[in-house]
Amino acid sequence: MNDAIPILDFEPFLHGSGADRAHVAKAIGQAFERFGFIQLVGHGVPQEALQGAFAAAEAFFDRPEAWKRQVQDRRNNRGYVPLFDTALPSQKPGGHEAFSIGHFTRPADPALRDLPFHAETPWPDMPGFRERVEGCYRAMYEAGQQVLAAVAIHLGVAEDFFADAARESYSNMRVVHYPPAEAIADRTDIGVRAHADEGLITMLVQDMNGGLAVQGPTGDWLPVVPNREAMVVNVGKLLRRWTNGRYQAALHQVVNRSGRERYSIPLFIHPSYHTRIDPMTLVGEAPASEEFAPIVAGEQVYRNFMARRLSWQAATS
Repeated sequence: MNDAIPILDFEPFLHGSGADRAHVAKAIGQAFERFGFIQLVGHGVPQEALQGAFAAAEAFFDRPEAWKRQVQDRRNNRGYVPLFDTALPSQKPGGHEAFSIGHFTRPADPALRDLPFHAETPWPDMPGFRERVEGCYRAMYEAGQQVLAAVAIHLGVAEDFFADAARESYSNMRVVHYPPAEAIADRTDIGVRAHADEGLITMLVQDMNGGLAVQGPTGDWLPVVPNREAMVVNVGKLLRRWTNGRYQAALHQVVNRSGRERYSIPLFIHPSYHTRIDPMTLVGEAPASEEFAPIVAGEQVYRNFMARRLSWQAATS
């Protein structure tokens, strides 16, 4: 059997009957169990919001390097992320540049506001950029909450389970630019190397130039073929842990072999910092192994963030 990332229609979940919603929730859950990835059409995010953000991204990345570095906050991983800035020891750097955006609401707790995850975004002095990018963020985030409601239905918990867990979310979004592979071949051979995302789910829109591939259930790399109407949705490590390994957090990578500039917009959806990730509370099971032992969401992701930061510093010092 030839595997392929499933394309699912979300419109019946948003506007259909209870039976329609249950059917879509089951299809999403089954795809997450096998692949950890889907392409979702009928997701409800207006094309104008997506195209506005893509236009803003193209205009931003077309600016000179020195100008873009004026809105760089390396300590908090906010604002501009330069090309080749994600090198780890003994590895080639990632061949992409990005602009990283914090969540559009920040917590009242000063201790949380001081953490990198809740840092403010250093917006560039560029008319319309913030409005278009932040508008896209809000629309994609709302779609993500609807996907998580479907996940909750599939797993047999209250539909607002994940909404309650994310009242002070530390989600973040990036707009990303990948030069053609040929243009950066002297520095690296990959746009983003194989990895699994940290959060609950990731919502991604990509342009039509391709390059994203997912490691499938049999170990083969499956291309995520671009679809103008679709949003890519994938499971992150926190949701895999919370489901006791029932959902897959698949490895994925990007290599831009299109010969053209590639742009994508991923939104990494996380719960609140203090949310306890325990399989017992979501799927009613004791952890299957130490890999799924209870953790505090923000503490775990913060540890991983700091470990990567130290590795980057070692690689560039």
